[in-house]
Amino acid sequence: MQLVRNLYTQLIPKEARFWLYKLRHQQEMEDLKHTVFPSPKGDFSLRRYYANKCVFVHITKAAGTSLALSLFGELPYHYTAQEYRVIYGRRDYNNFFKFTFVRNPWDRLYSAYSYLKGGGWNEQDAQWAQDNLGDIHSFDEFVINWLSHERLSAHIHLWPQSNFICNAWEQPIIDYLGYFETIEQDFNIINARLNLNKTALKHTNASQREGYTTVYSAAAKQKVAELYKTDIVNFGYQFDSLNRMRIEGGKFVRAQ
Repeated sequence: MQLVRNLYTQLIPKEARFWLYKLRHQQEMEDLKHTVFPSPKGDFSLRRYYANKCVFVHITKAAGTSLALSLFGELPYHYTAQEYRVIYGRRDYNNFFKFTFVRNPWDRLYSAYSYLKGGGWNEQDAQWAQDNLGDIHSFDEFVINWLSHERLSAHIHLWPQSNFICNAWEQPIIDYLGYFETIEQDFNIINARLNLNKTALKHTNASQREGYTTVYSAAAKQKVAELYKTDIVNFGYQFDSLNRMRIEGGKFVRAQ
């Protein structure tokens, strides 16, 4: 049975698999657009997306919780752009304003490691960290000895950011690329674009820790450059600097 599952995953593209799921669960997918799902930490919902004809692709550890609460008053999910294209259907998806926020890959990885080692969002995160990182005692050890290309898929907080917003051919299928490093500026642009009239960005779920540039050894810095090469190229990052990119015609291009 596991062999069949593995073959299914390998042979059928991710978006096609989600379309097949939607065909079997049409009412569930329709309800998802409007339903509010309460949790101990707040309400999750996509209803504001549908009402405002937009999609926020929430990349993990890129201030998405703060952005969603500030713009929509509800918590965001971690669906990818391909999954949102299935949820809303291609016609609505193509007509909606689609945006995300990205973050320096070295900074984001250190944030993800610190977050998971600290217990994460819930008991599942805490258990995963205990099972996988329980014997890891430093960030350098995590990067050098544990992290690998294969393990980038082990937890959503480790996924390359490009995986959230690109199609099967590694082309972006969103409209606007916001940056964690210029979050206030990009928040104001999106706020105006959606005509939401929100007054300020709320900062929530922030970690208290030292800056990422102080914790990287030369070897760890180089390894992250190799593991997250696609994100570094797509979004214009270097270890401690940024050449901002934008999306035009389904491609990443240098912002003017």
